[in-house]
Amino acid sequence: MKVDFSFKTNFMKSIYILLLSISIFSCQKEKTSLPIEENFITISSQLKTDKLQTYEFVLKNDTLISGKEGTKIWITKDLFENYTNGKITFELKEFYSKEDMIFNGLSTITNKDELLESSGMFYINFKEEDKQLKIRKGKSYEVTTPNKPLADSNIYYNDNDSIFKWELSKNQIYTEISDVVRNLKYSLSGKWEYENIPDKFTKKVILDSLSIVKKRDSLEYLKILNDKNKKSIEALIESNSGWDILVEDQNLTKEEKMERYNFYQNQDQIYSFTSDKFGWINIDKILAYEVEKEIKFRNTNHELKHFSLNLIYQNNQSILNYNLNPFEIHSSLIKIAGKIKVIIYANSGNKIMFDSFYIDKKSKSEFDLNFKETSLDKLKQELISN
Repeated sequence: MKVDFSFKTNFMKSIYILLLSISIFSCQKEKTSLPIEENFITISSQLKTDKLQTYEFVLKNDTLISGKEGTKIWITKDLFENYTNGKITFELKEFYSKEDMIFNGLSTITNKDELLESSGMFYINFKEEDKQLKIRKGKSYEVTTPNKPLADSNIYYNDNDSIFKWELSKNQIYTEISDVVRNLKYSLSGKWEYENIPDKFTKKVILDSLSIVKKRDSLEYLKILNDKNKKSIEALIESNSGWDILVEDQNLTKEEKMERYNFYQNQDQIYSFTSDKFGWINIDKILAYEVEKEIKFRNTNHELKHFSLNLIYQNNQSILNYNLNPFEIHSSLIKIAGKIKVIIYANSGNKIMFDSFYIDKKSKSEFDLNFKETSLDKLKQELISN
């Protein structure tokens, strides 16, 4: 019997083509269900700014590393317990502007649900090759920030890259000032004449104690001069003129007086703290709020997925960011401090949809969301505009 191989071959080709078509159709069908997930990731990632800075070096001596926005990190050569003299990769992200904090989805809230106002956030890490470096017990590194922190600020840490619930640390913020009493005593000893350094000695002071230290130093300084200066010390201190008198030291030339005046005017501008942890760090103060209010959001657009709720405090460097699942009604207990801009964005296929409005302590508590299509650039502008 002769078998017709051509029929069999054609039949097999048809079966193969059919299976291939089914496979391709299945893949295409599966792919059409992906853009919603992919698009949301694209939206959030495109909002982010590329803040990562990396530096590679071999640690042989005490080292100073400076970030692009002014953060300085001092590390000692014996900082790491597991360093084996290889190449270190240092990672730094700096967030000092409100705009950067908004675009990168950062929030100012503690793990105890306390509302914060930020003076700056940053991410610090050290690796040797692929190995995470660890700080030696009892050691720490020093961080100097470029901006004056808000009054009553503290240092907070966060161990999570996506959920920001800041934990209060025991670290304190210091500022550097002239040690006026020690400088005066040194000057009166006669040694100053040979060195001509009006402010030879400085000292670090806990930022929250700065005004107390200044008043105490002024009082001691004036008491030392009291034999020559018969003015009322108490009156000088009360009028806050104590530190002005320090500029008028008669031993100084005009140029030296100007140099000293400029020094005093610009002191308290170096702020630092020490840390024994890597990761996310935040310099914040607890922000007092007027009232806590339950706000209800109603959504009738069932095509939307992956909502992002953003609360942007207009008068403060405070931002709250929440990722929400699809909802018809969502309620949030919001701490109201002044006027807050509310922006909710989501995606529908490859479209970016958003709504925005303002709330304060007198505003209504229920909002029907009216989502509108927008572009990524317009969404960015909406997030940072008042």
